[in-house]
Amino acid sequence: MHFFPVELFDHFRISLCRHDEKIVPWQVELPSQVNAKASFLKSIKPNSKEYKIFRDDKSWLPLQDSTETTIMSHNLMAMILPPYKIYPNTGEFVTDPITDKLIPYKPDDPGLDEIQQTWFFKVLVDVCQSPVAKKIVNQNRDTMDTRKVWYELCTHCQNSMSSKMPSQELLRYAHTAQLVNSGHRGKNQSWITNFAETIRQHQALQTDENKLSDQMCVDVLNNSMRGTTHIKGVLDTYWLLYR
Repeated sequence: MHFFPVELFDHFRISLCRHDEKIVPWQVELPSQVNAKASFLKSIKPNSKEYKIFRDDKSWLPLQDSTETTIMSHNLMAMILPPYKIYPNTGEFVTDPITDKLIPYKPDDPGLDEIQQTWFFKVLVDVCQSPVAKKIVNQNRDTMDTRKVWYELCTHCQNSMSSKMPSQELLRYAHTAQLVNSGHRGKNQSWITNFAETIRQHQALQTDENKLSDQMCVDVLNNSMRGTTHIKGVLDTYWLLYR
């Protein structure tokens, strides 16, 4: 409990307090904020044509990024959440201690969730054109559980040999590419940005155990700068100063 001097209370009572204003509880949005948010969300109309076609496992990473960004803009992130309850700290699925089965995800509004799942399942039917993706969608037609479809798609593509091939190509490029020999005609900053994006895509395709460490990423980027006199060694200097 906090105590305030009488002088401060009198100052608040006389100068700051407005008896004619409605009291708004702490951390509750003001009506103007609620109306602005509702107006913005109302103006967003989900469009199935904004979702990219999934034709093969090689295109999985850009398609995953694009789909997640689009579904966020449509305010439908609940459609691709994990299909089962998870432990917040570990991300692992929660098992019912009595039945020994995974506990399904429970939406806050089942009626709205059913309508949204029906709409997004139709989107998945249209965009999933690779053989395995079609199989996954067809296996879940009865329930139209989009969360389960998305989870199975992610699991398959992360373990697919076709999706791992781009990962190996990205890593090979990261180890061999050098700015001095690349023939790059733009600014050095744009080349470094593209190189960093290559590393990011490689990391996204890996499990936690197979990802490059931060120091390895620094070493690979430093190697790509070898021969570029005014840039090489910049990262090493940065890390030494940072430590």
